[in-house]
Amino acid sequence: MRRFADFLASTAFLGAACVPAPKGTDSMTAVPVVHAHFGHLGLGGAEVQSLHFDVHAYGEDHAHAVSNAAETDYTQLMMDTNLISFYQPSGLLGITDYSGPAEYHEKTRVPEWSGGVCVGDAVYVYDGPGLWPTLAHELTHVVFYEYMADLAFNPDFRWVNEGLATYEECKAAGAQEGVAFVDIFAPLRGVLRQHPLSIHDLVKLVPAQVDKDYTVSLWYAQAEALVQYMIEKGGTLGFYQFLKALKSGKTLDQAVALAFPNRGWSSLGDLDGAWRATQR
Repeated sequence: MRRFADFLASTAFLGAACVPAPKGTDSMTAVPVVHAHFGHLGLGGAEVQSLHFDVHAYGEDHAHAVSNAAETDYTQLMMDTNLISFYQPSGLLGITDYSGPAEYHEKTRVPEWSGGVCVGDAVYVYDGPGLWPTLAHELTHVVFYEYMADLAFNPDFRWVNEGLATYEECKAAGAQEGVAFVDIFAPLRGVLRQHPLSIHDLVKLVPAQVDKDYTVSLWYAQAEALVQYMIEKGGTLGFYQFLKALKSGKTLDQAVALAFPNRGWSSLGDLDGAWRATQR
């Protein structure tokens, strides 16, 4: 979102938005790749299909590059979440890569701050310096909605969705620079250590309804940090068990207790407390 780009001017973060498939849709029924929501590419557009994606971009070589990046992001996400055997119910996921922000905003009509958006089972982005991190962020949202199905709409899981998407974005930004990870919230870490949000605010805050950019930025930074901590300290298998428990209808507290028995986290509060201890 533009608010983050303004506040974190030294980072590569670009705004992103996600619009899930309509609630009530049968997630196990195959549906066509979504390309009809927004305007199509103009002259020179090419289509490339791969194992998981149907990519539309300008020029066949670039379409292949987008497809390869998306497959790399997908593999990384599967490894981080341990969703290796995940069945993708909608078939190929759509990716449309516009020529730049002007075409993107003209054909999607999304807010000016948006650098990427996912709608149903498709992602819409545009060429520019933030393309690869934004692509990873949006693809994570699509997979989260596909895996979680109707439970993805639980507002208490919002921070998990955004935290995971931002974590994958940081990894894609790192790959772009030849490193493992780029902390796009590095300027905020000192403040976050001193004044983290309460666990209640992390779960209940709705970024789109908050006027203070600073608070929203802290929320994203803390959501990413907590997801990173779960994956890297609790293990990818534990994180998978956490998502699986949420999908089965468990509460956040129950999911944490079931997923990480060897860590001594019996609730989300315990997990949050363990993470906070590492920030001192």
